[in-house]
Amino acid sequence: MRFCPPLLIGLLAGALPLASFAQTAAPAPFKPQLFVGLGVAAGSPQSPVASFDNTLSPLLTVGVQLQPRLALQASAQYHQRKDSYFHPGLFYFNGGLHQGISYSNSQQRTIAVPVLVRYALTRRPEQRLQVDALGGFTLARDTYQSNATTVDSLQNTVNNSNYDYANNNFYLNLGAGLRYRLGNHLALTGDLLFNLLLNRNTYNSISSTGALGLRYRFGRS
Repeated sequence: MRFCPPLLIGLLAGALPLASFAQTAAPAPFKPQLFVGLGVAAGSPQSPVASFDNTLSPLLTVGVQLQPRLALQASAQYHQRKDSYFHPGLFYFNGGLHQGISYSNSQQRTIAVPVLVRYALTRRPEQRLQVDALGGFTLARDTYQSNATTVDSLQNTVNNSNYDYANNNFYLNLGAGLRYRLGNHLALTGDLLFNLLLNRNTYNSISSTGALGLRYRFGRS
C-alpha cells in the first residue's frame, strides 16, 4: 500500500491541534499555600482558655493548605485574669483573735496551642461558603500566683503567704467551621470546637470553644 504524501501531511496537521488542546486542558497540580489568621476566642467553663469565666481572648493562627480540601493549622490563644480583694475581720495572731484586715491578690495566665486538621465538606473549592470538619489536639499551660497579707489595727504585718502553681492540660478537639470568601485571598472564619480533657479526671471534662476571625491566604488563587 502506498501513502499519499498530501494526505499524510493533512492528518498530521489535524492531529497536532488536538494534542495541544489535550495538554492545555489538563489541570495544573495543586501547590501548598500558607495562610495566617487573626481573631478572638471564647470558651465555656473548663475550656482551655476560660477555666473560670467566659471572656474573649486573642487568637493567632498559621497554617498550610495541603490540598484543595485539606489544611493543617496551629493557633495560639492567651488568657489572663487578675483578682484582688480585702476584708476586715477577726484573725488569729499573737496568741489570740484580734481585729485586722486581709489583703489578697491573684493572677492566672493560660496559653493554649490547638493543632487542627481542616477538611472541607464542600466539594467545590471555588464556592464562597465552605463548611469544614475539624479535629486535633490542644496543649494548654496554666500558671497561677497569689499573695495574701494580714495586718493588725496598727497596719503591722502579722501574716504573709504566697502560693504558686503551674500545670499542663491536654485536650482532644472535634468540631466544625465555616469559611466565607471575601476576596481572592481574604476569608471570614468561624469555628466551634468541643474539647475533651484527657490527662485529668474532673466532674466536667467536656467543654466548648468558639472563635471568629479573618484569614489571609498567600499565593495565587
